[in-house]
Amino acid sequence: MVTKDDSRTQKDEVASNRIVRVKSIPQRILDALTDFRDADRPSRIDKLGRVGLLIPAFASTMIIILILTFLWYEAMPIFADPAGGPGIIVNPTWDPSRDSYGIAIFIVGSLLCTGIAIGIAVPLGLAGAIFLSEYCPGRLRQPLKMIIEMMAAIPSIVYGLWAYVVLVPYIGNTLAPALQSNPLTAWIPFFQGETNGLSLIAGGIILAIMLLPTVVTISADALQTVPRSLREASYALGATQSETARKITLSAALPGIGAAVILSLGRAVGETMAILMVTGNSLQIPYTIFDPVYVMTSIITNQLGYAFVFPLWRSALFAIGLILLIMSICFTITAKLFIRWGMKTRGMTG
Repeated sequence: MVTKDDSRTQKDEVASNRIVRVKSIPQRILDALTDFRDADRPSRIDKLGRVGLLIPAFASTMIIILILTFLWYEAMPIFADPAGGPGIIVNPTWDPSRDSYGIAIFIVGSLLCTGIAIGIAVPLGLAGAIFLSEYCPGRLRQPLKMIIEMMAAIPSIVYGLWAYVVLVPYIGNTLAPALQSNPLTAWIPFFQGETNGLSLIAGGIILAIMLLPTVVTISADALQTVPRSLREASYALGATQSETARKITLSAALPGIGAAVILSLGRAVGETMAILMVTGNSLQIPYTIFDPVYVMTSIITNQLGYAFVFPLWRSALFAIGLILLIMSICFTITAKLFIRWGMKTRGMTG
């Protein structure tokens, strides 16, 4: 039986240990230097390797912090000025000539384009990943995967040129008239409006094509890391290959697949050139998929050269960049949390 005195003694020991640990930090550094001096050559190489790996990790973190600090410093004038303030995030009016710097239209445009892209890329990419992992013959898996990975290396300007020459005319001349004349879809408000092809749907489709390699590759890798024993156990219980793929393999690989989707969001929000060429860049909130749209990256690319000598205008563009970076960081953190949650709920260590 533990008495009050024993409990008090244990608490004092814990507190004392904490103080010792806090006070021993400089001593630990001295001990590490002493150990390095007294160690043999292989041990020294090992310790130097640890330090060498720590430096780039620390440098990467510092670069992100410095970029955030720089963007915050440049964005402060618009947030502190009466013509701007935090309200610019929800203000839909962008007119620098009248000191109106609302950026809501760009945030909405980016989120809508990203939502359409994810809605197209995730089902197609997941289906492709399941095929590569579960159904594709072994001799074809690596060539197909290599081709898919090569798609990620194509410059975005090339995707934009293809979309401008092929996709935009197709939307304006074929897709929009077909949807608006078909009795099954003509009544849907999202399909209304005249268009020349430069539209929200064009941006969403080209983004989806650009995201497919990321979704397919990461999801396929996640599916292939599922232990073979889980599949064999499912087959032994009488499940078919499709049931095993849907209910066992897909469920076990869900953390990796979720991470692929969330990380794709970061790339979709930050894409510039392809979106710039096919969305029409109109200062309005789109109400149909055929309306033109303006995204955050496009407004920075188009106007930073003109705005550089106008402090508030320039600061508003840096504020857009700050919000864009914060969104990307949030997507990355969400992906990490999703992976950790998925591994924890599946009895894995992460």
